[in-house]
Amino acid sequence: MEITEVKKYTLFENKKILKLKILKNQGVCNTLYKLQTPQENYIIRVFKYIHSDNQSRKNEIKIQNKAYKKDIAAKVHIHDVNKSLMICDFVEGKHKNKLKTKDIKSLVQSLKKLHDIKIKEKVYKIENDFNNYKKLLKDKESKQIIKSSLKEFSKIKKYKFEKVLCHHDLNKHNILFNKNKAIFIDWEFACVNDKFFDLATICIEFNLNKSQEDILLKKYFKKVKKSDIKKLASYKIIYTNLSILWFKSLKK
Repeated sequence: MEITEVKKYTLFENKKILKLKILKNQGVCNTLYKLQTPQENYIIRVFKYIHSDNQSRKNEIKIQNKAYKKDIAAKVHIHDVNKSLMICDFVEGKHKNKLKTKDIKSLVQSLKKLHDIKIKEKVYKIENDFNNYKKLLKDKESKQIIKSSLKEFSKIKKYKFEKVLCHHDLNKHNILFNKNKAIFIDWEFACVNDKFFDLATICIEFNLNKSQEDILLKKYFKKVKKSDIKKLASYKIIYTNLSILWFKSLKK
């Protein structure tokens, strides 16, 4: 990515570009650059993998801009289909490997804002992912992982499906903490699913202990039921297994 490539966009026609540099922390699916101007800073995401069609990418932008209005995401300015890139506002903040109680509370506050966003989308069926991996991954370990995951889905069906807009990829690299606020980035997997998928993702990605999980659930629900704890346990297994299979599939 060169400055000359960026200058072609009307957003930067009358702006002086001070610096364009590749970021130290990179995601699996994107190459990330920081673009600095005297007025504002921007993030450029160049997509490494094409996960979805153009319509899905448009849905991603629509969702992210809805989240921007809730103050939990960066504003999208440019989506260039031909160059497979997106340009957004640069969000100040830090990634964290471990969470303190105040971080969990900030994270839940942003998560509830996300889950309150209304959008007309079909419910994403995670079972389909496991069925697809069943066709793709034939090794013994993968077969066992898929089998145990499908058992967890049968347990989950006992509980009410709590449909919300989920980020669906709340790993450590996709959450920025700035003072008392949590901001979410990289919205390409956002979809409608059960709220427990996002909650389970946070538990696994940050390796929360039992006490921290209790804080997470109490902050989110206020009154926690036994079924919530059991449901979370099943979704934690599903998320863990899904992550293992996803990384395995990238090697294919």
